[in-house]
Amino acid sequence: MAAQSPTNMTVLYGELNKFINVSDYKQALKAANKIIHTKEGKEDTEAMHCKAVCMMQMSQFAEALKFIEGAPEIKDAYPFSLLVFEKAYCQYRLLQTEDALDTINQVKSPDLRLLELKAQVLYKLGQYSASLALYKNLIKEFSDEFEEERMTNISAVHAALSAFDGVKTELGFKVESYEQLYNKGCWLLGHNRVVEAQKVLVQAEEVCRGLYVDDPDVPEEEIEGEISIIRVQLAYALQLQGKTDEALTIYNQVIRLRPTDIALVAVASNNIISINREQNVFDSRKKMKATIAPGLENKLVPFQKKKIDFNRALLFMYSNQVSDFILSHANIFNPITAYNLLLFLLGGLPETAEVITTRPQRQHRSMPHSSSSDWKRERLQQSRGILAGLVSKNACLVLEALGDVTYTPAVVSCLVSLYNAQRGGEVKAARLIERAIEWHKNNKSPAPILSSLMWESSEFALKHNNPKSAAGTLEEILRFEPKNVKVLAKLIFAYSMFNQTKAHQISENLPSLSDLSVHVDVDDLERNASRLAPRYVKKQKDKDVDAKDSSSATALIIKKKRKKKKNPVPKDFRENYHADDERWLPLRERSYYKGRRKDRKKGGVGKGTQGTHMGASDAYDMSHKTPTHAPNSPKPGSSGSGSHGNTPLNSPKPTQVKGAKPKKGGAGGKKKKKGKGGW
Repeated sequence: MAAQSPTNMTVLYGELNKFINVSDYKQALKAANKIIHTKEGKEDTEAMHCKAVCMMQMSQFAEALKFIEGAPEIKDAYPFSLLVFEKAYCQYRLLQTEDALDTINQVKSPDLRLLELKAQVLYKLGQYSASLALYKNLIKEFSDEFEEERMTNISAVHAALSAFDGVKTELGFKVESYEQLYNKGCWLLGHNRVVEAQKVLVQAEEVCRGLYVDDPDVPEEEIEGEISIIRVQLAYALQLQGKTDEALTIYNQVIRLRPTDIALVAVASNNIISINREQNVFDSRKKMKATIAPGLENKLVPFQKKKIDFNRALLFMYSNQVSDFILSHANIFNPITAYNLLLFLLGGLPETAEVITTRPQRQHRSMPHSSSSDWKRERLQQSRGILAGLVSKNACLVLEALGDVTYTPAVVSCLVSLYNAQRGGEVKAARLIERAIEWHKNNKSPAPILSSLMWESSEFALKHNNPKSAAGTLEEILRFEPKNVKVLAKLIFAYSMFNQTKAHQISENLPSLSDLSVHVDVDDLERNASRLAPRYVKKQKDKDVDAKDSSSATALIIKKKRKKKKNPVPKDFRENYHADDERWLPLRERSYYKGRRKDRKKGGVGKGTQGTHMGASDAYDMSHKTPTHAPNSPKPGSSGSGSHGNTPLNSPKPTQVKGAKPKKGGAGGKKKKKGKGGW
């Protein structure tokens, strides 16, 4: 590749400058890449700086951070001066807040940009006092066009200190913009000056609306988005004054606008849930979905998260889903708060939610000399008293909320028994045992405790038809107890239920019978046989022995012969009777089967004419008849014996066949159908 001339580099920088002036960062990024890819510009840190800034302007923070950390020229030329702000800002925007603070702290003499970024990072981390002190120094030392923004930020820090930490501070300056008025309203709410806060928030809404009402370029949706934050805080002030209907109306109006800020929707939904309480639970459950939206954990401060989670807990109680909440969400509170919350939900403490939130802290402060073991012992005593008056389901919830005490062998045994008493509690018991074993492994508990839990786990699995799980647990026991014959035998039994080949292989590791046999003194056992029941005692008879063998006298055991009884025989037993060998075959398949006998007595009517003579047959033969003149037909309206005196011709009747039954019925030989009676 031919070397680039200085003229070409000048042209490339001219293009880069032109795109930066018109804020076309996409084209500026391409121009910076052209400079970096040349021979003269491959180590040009200014072009690299421009490239990083262009990616940040296009919100490509991950790519910018990767480029800054991967370019050795930047680290060598400007270790902690040029791109440290860009790196820290990328980390801040990527929610790597602690890493951003570490990056800033590496600079010994930070400039104005780094100090302002550090103040924002401290605010994000919840270190409001340090952020406030830093902002005060910035206001004293610097005065430029960004002073109003610094005043807005410092008012936000004052509001956070009063609302979240309960620290009483003074603003000390006059607020002018609607952002500052909003922060002042939050600051007044933190000082419990609710009426004043309501007036300030109404003023902030008016200033915000008047600022954008004359600007045709700002759409109405953007104006409503800015005002929605103020209106939610105003509704909160009304809610604190007991005006829940007005507050509920404002909350619902804001939610119907569907703002893009998920934190705003979550706060409004949480406040609606707190207003509904045990009423309108269906609407509260719908609103609860907004409080668990993905990405919300990065938008809220810990104080807000705690309040939202607590209200969700109360909603679970109103929905009769307390157990589901405790098992899945108890870790959001500290152990004491979770325990007291559980007692409150079960009716164990007649206290309000606010008292339960504050009581654990006071209780902890009042016991400065108490150790963790004393505290656990106290919780067990409290739970023991509650277990006496609660059903097994609630008792399980109490024991599950004891923290580390839950995984002690005694509590695990109690919980397994309680779960077995419930319908479908076997799965919960199995999971509890698994969690207990895992907890003891992580905390490096003594081997006997871990071995005992694992043995009981295998027994539980075998009892509930889960031999595979039992085999896995027993194999873990054999790893640190390889010579335990009892465990090995149980493992063979478990494998025999689903893998007999594996069971045979493991059985080869069993020790021989000679190794397992123990020397037994038979004489000593017989001398102590009197402790057994009389029917188990064997009778002994002394036998004369020589003097030489007197020291080793033996007793002869005489067994009483029992009379042999005859076997009982059936009542109809016949001796020398030989059963039929073909009795198991069907009758038709036996060799002596001759078939069914035909009944010759039953004879049907034979074929052909029976009992007739030729005369009768000739009577039916029309060929032998002589033709005769047919009589005149009677005229219509005359009878058969009309005035002409013609008599009808009588047809010959058939001769009755002997043995044949005459046909019943009317004319034509048709059988008359039997009609139904009645109408």
